Amino acid sequence: MFLKHTGHLKIALAIVIWSSLGVFVRNVEMPTAGVVFYPSFFAMLFQGGILYKRKEISFSSFKPPAPVFYLLGPCALLNTFLYFYAFTHTTIANAVLTHYTAPIFVALMAPLLLREKSTKAIWLAILISSTGLWLMLGGLSFGSKDFNGILAGTVSGLTYAVIVIILRGISNTHRPLFVVFIQNAVISLILLPLVVNMHVSLQSLMYLLAMGAIHSTLAPLLYVLGFKTVKANEAAVLGYLEPVGAIILALIFFNEIPTSKALLGGAMILLSGFLILKDRDNC
Repeated sequence: MFLKHTGHLKIALAIVIWSSLGVFVRNVEMPTAGVVFYPSFFAMLFQGGILYKRKEISFSSFKPPAPVFYLLGPCALLNTFLYFYAFTHTTIANAVLTHYTAPIFVALMAPLLLREKSTKAIWLAILISSTGLWLMLGGLSFGSKDFNGILAGTVSGLTYAVIVIILRGISNTHRPLFVVFIQNAVISLILLPLVVNMHVSLQSLMYLLAMGAIHSTLAPLLYVLGFKTVKANEAAVLGYLEPVGAIILALIFFNEIPTSKALLGGAMILLSGFLILKDRDNC
C-alpha cells in the first residue's frame, strides 16, 4: 500500500518544500534581483552537473535549444521576480493565494492558444476567482504596500500560466530537467549584470544556497519523479497543499494572521481552481 502511493508522497513533499519559500525569501536581506539570481545560478550549476554526468548534455557538442526555451526563461524570471516581490510587500498568505490565480489564467488562454474548449464551469470559476481577488483588494489604496504585493502576486500567476501553456506544448519532446536547466541558465544570464557589485552577507548566502538546492532542484526533481505514477489532475489537487502550508509557516515564523477578507477571497480563488480541475476530470 505504501509503495503504491510513493508518487503522491513525492509530489506532496515537493509542494510542502515550495510552501516554505516565503520564509526563506523573508530572511534574505538583499534586493529582489539577487534573491532571484543566486538560487537560479546555484540550481543551474547543480542541474548542469547532473545532465553532464548522465550524458544528456555535452558541452563540446552543445546545440542551441528551440526558440521557445528563450521565451520560457524571461517568463520564469518575471514570474519568480514578481512572486518574491509579493512575499516582501504583502503577507505570505496574500502572495501565495493570489499566485494561485494561475489555473484561472490557463483556462482563459487555453481556448486561444491550445484550442481547448471553454465550459460553463470555467466561466463560473473565473467569476468566483475575480470576486475573491476583489475582496482581497477591497479597502486597499492604489499604490499601498499590500496593494502592490497582491497585484504582483496576481501577475505572477498570469506569467506562471504562460509557462504552463508553453510547457504543455513541449512536454513530449524535451526532458523536464533539461527544460528547468535552460530556464535557470537564461534567468542567471539576464540578471548577472545586476548582481555583479551586489553585497551578499554570509547569512543570506546560506539561505540562497539552500533555496537553489532545495526549492529549485530537489523539489522539482521530486515533482517530476512523482508524475511517473500520479495523474496530472491528482498532482494539481495536491498543489493546494502549498497555500495551506505557506499560511501555517507564516503564522509560526512571522506571527502573520490573515484577515477574514484575505481568507475568504483566497478560499474563492482556490475553489475556482478546484472547479476547473473537476471540470477537466469530467471531460
